[in-house]
Order: sequence, then structure tokens, then C-alpha cells
Amino acid sequence: MGLFDRFKKDKKEKKVNEIPTEIEIPEVELQLKEIAMNSKNRNERAVAVNNITNQYVALDLAKNVKDRAIRLMAANKLEDEDLLWDAAKNSNFYDVRSFAYERLGENNKSIAEMVINQKKSPQITEIFNKIEDEETLKDIAIEAKDKKYRKEALEKISDEKILSDLVFKAKDKSIRKAAVLKDSFTDEDTLQEIVLTDSDSEVKIAAINKISDEEKLVEIAKEEDNAKIRNIIFEKITNQDLIKDIVLNSKKSDVRLDLVKIIDDEKLLSEIALSDEDSVVRSEAIKKISDEDTLVKVARSDSDRFSRQTAVKKITDADVLIDIALNDEDSFVRTHAVTNPNITSEEDFVKIAVNTAHEDIAREAMKNITSESAYVKILHDSKLASVRKDTLDNIDELKVLVEIILANKDVDFSLKALNKIDDEDIIVKIYEQNIHEDISVRCVSKIRSQSTLTDILEKDKSWRVREACVKKIVSKKVLKNVSVSDENEYVRNVAKNRIQTLS
Repeated sequence: MGLFDRFKKDKKEKKVNEIPTEIEIPEVELQLKEIAMNSKNRNERAVAVNNITNQYVALDLAKNVKDRAIRLMAANKLEDEDLLWDAAKNSNFYDVRSFAYERLGENNKSIAEMVINQKKSPQITEIFNKIEDEETLKDIAIEAKDKKYRKEALEKISDEKILSDLVFKAKDKSIRKAAVLKDSFTDEDTLQEIVLTDSDSEVKIAAINKISDEEKLVEIAKEEDNAKIRNIIFEKITNQDLIKDIVLNSKKSDVRLDLVKIIDDEKLLSEIALSDEDSVVRSEAIKKISDEDTLVKVARSDSDRFSRQTAVKKITDADVLIDIALNDEDSFVRTHAVTNPNITSEEDFVKIAVNTAHEDIAREAMKNITSESAYVKILHDSKLASVRKDTLDNIDELKVLVEIILANKDVDFSLKALNKIDDEDIIVKIYEQNIHEDISVRCVSKIRSQSTLTDILEKDKSWRVREACVKKIVSKKVLKNVSVSDENEYVRNVAKNRIQTLS
């Protein structure tokens, strides 16, 4: 590919820095260009550029050669206005751009290139101080390398349209903010657009503080991600209908949540609690309402368990709380219902303990039950065997204990009841019912009467029962007889060991 093959013509779009391919460059010009660009001898480079006559070669050098003197010499050869504009807009070097602008009569642009691209100095400051054109000052405020020139250029601008253009183009956030704060910057449509598009919070806040149209503030608040900025907006909005519009219609849950925290309108809060799509927003609204109907609706229908929990904590209707304690699918919601201080009646706690299908809820309810009669009812009626068993620690009524044993629905439970009975006559009568071998053995272990024990030893067919008797009998005569005559070898051996123990 030749040196100029990259410069191709495109009628639809002329590429930057390209020279049309139909321009025929004499070989001698190409040779001079090669020397001007690459010779190690500066004098040779200067002589070469001095001898160049082709405008396109001169343009290429002006735009791309690193040697300042060579590129300026090349730029000085440009006479064609289009090529000068090309150099002014596209040269890689600000000195060439400045020179080209000057040749074109664009003195402000020429000066701007100098100010933009150099550090502050007395010479540049002298040039800068002469600039009055606000478009030129805008370019300096946006692009100057030296921050002081950016700031001083902005101070000299008052045209609102120029300030607006500057805010949307400047990378320096302090310049954008200072532009917004200028007294002449008053257009609220533009200020709104700045808030919606600028990346810096201080610039956004500066713009917000200058907006008085509350409807514009509403539109901003609906989209704003920064909580600090949202709160500033909310403080400026006095129309409560507009606040309602934001909290009901903003697509951002954070926006709605912030508003819920400052809203006191219970009707509006109830609407939010029942309809907001975000569970956190609903929960925050629920915390601030006392309307029982709303709380009950939330507790019974909200899909989010945390929202239901929040509502249940605030419900005062005991019947509703009982229903939730019995029927909610979430254990935490049920627990909040049963522990709600508005359930006070022991009868209500019994109802929960009897009807719940969940052991943890029954036990939570039973913490509030003190009467033995209530525990007896739970014993008889509870759906859960484990709950019925838990009542026994609180039941001492002999009749009930005997009924448990005689019913013998659960041997372990019957044995637990039997352990609470000390009346020997009752224990003997229970034994006589021959309910279960384990119960008979336990009865014998609690009998103290030697005659009764001897009688049982002689008559009972269960070797386990007879063994239990042997362990309680103290008569060596009786034990000796058992050690010789009992049909069970194990019982005989137990009797022998017992005799030795008593010796």
C-alpha cells in the first residue's frame, strides 16, 4: 500500500484525515514528504517542506508531523479554505489548529486553542483576558487543561443557551455545577433534563434547588436512584396529590419506600399496604397504620410472610388472631399471632392448643394456661398426641390420671400418668385390671405391702411381674421358695441373688 493509499474518497462520508485518491501526487512531492517526515537532519526536513508545493501533502504534514516547526511550515503553505478548515478541525496538534483558525479569520477559535491547551501563564492569560465571545469562552470552560482557565471562562459567560450547552458537554463536574448556579440559568425544562441525565449528585442538587415546578420535581423523583436527592425533592413538594402520584406510580421501589417513611395519610398508607408490588414497601406502610380492616386483609391475604408478620403484630381482634394462629402456612406468622398480647383469655389459648396442627403453636399457647381443668380439656381434645402428653406435667387429678391409664391409648403415656400416683390402694386396683404387662410391672414396683406382693408373686403368670415382686420382697422364706419352685429360671436366679443381698 502506498503512502497515500489510505486517503480514499467517499461521496457519502469523507473520512477524517483522508486525501481523495483521485488526486495524483507527483513522485517528487512524495519524496519530499518522506524526507520532511523521516530525515534525521532537521535542516533537510525544513528544506524538504519548503520545496513542497502540493497542498494535500502539506495538509498531511500539518496534521501529523511531530516536529512543530515542520508542521507549522507545512500549514503555512495551505491556501485552499477547505484544506485550512480540515487542518483547523482535524490536526493532531493545537498549534496547527490555532494557526489554521487564524488564517481563516477565526481569531476567537485560534485564541481558544492556545488557552485550552496550555497551562496558565502571563502570556496566555493576557490573550485569555481579551476574549469576550461566549462561544469561545464555552469551549475554554469545557476543554481547557488548566482548571483556572475553565473557571474564569465560565465566570464570563451569561448566555443561558451557552451555559446549557456547556453543562451537557463539560466533563468537569465543578464547572457543570457552577454553570447551573449562574443567575442567568433559569430554564426549568433544561434544569430538569440536567437532573435526569447528569452523573454527579452535586450538579443534580444544584439544578433541583432551582426548580420550582413541582410536577417536574415529581417526574424527577419517580426516576431518581439517589436517596439523598429524592429526600431533597420531597422536601420541596408541598402538593400532597403529587406526593401520592409518586408513591403510587413510581416504578422504583426505593422511591416509594422513602415516601412511605414520611407519609402520615393512613388512607394512602392502607392503599400502599394492600397494593404495592414490593413487600418491603408494603411492610413499611403496615408499620404505620392502625386500621384493623387493612391489617386483617394483609394478614390473611398478603403473599409475603414478613408482611403478614408485621400486620399480625398490630391486630387487636383476638378471634382473628386465633384464626391466623391456627391456619397461616408460616410458622413465624402463627407464632406472632399466638404471642400477640391481645389474646388474653385462657379459653382462647386452650382453643389454639386443642385445634392447632402444629406442636410449636400448641406449646406456645400452653405457656399462658394455668388451670388444671384447661389442661384436662387439652388432654381430652387436642388433635396432637404429643400435645396431649405435654399436659400431664400440669395434671394431678387422680381421677384423670386413672382414666389415662385405663384408656391405655399409649403405654408410655399411661406409665407417665402412673408415675404420678402414690395411693397404693389405687395402684393395686390398676394392677388388677391387667391392662398391660408394662403397667403391671410398674404397679408392682410402686407397691410396698409385702402381703400384696406375695399374693401377686404366687398368682401372676408373667415372669416379669414375678421378677418385680421378688425385687421388692424382703422375706427370705418366700424368696427361698421362689428360688426353688418358680417355673422361670431367671426369676429363680433373681430370688437367689436377692437372698444373698439380704443376708
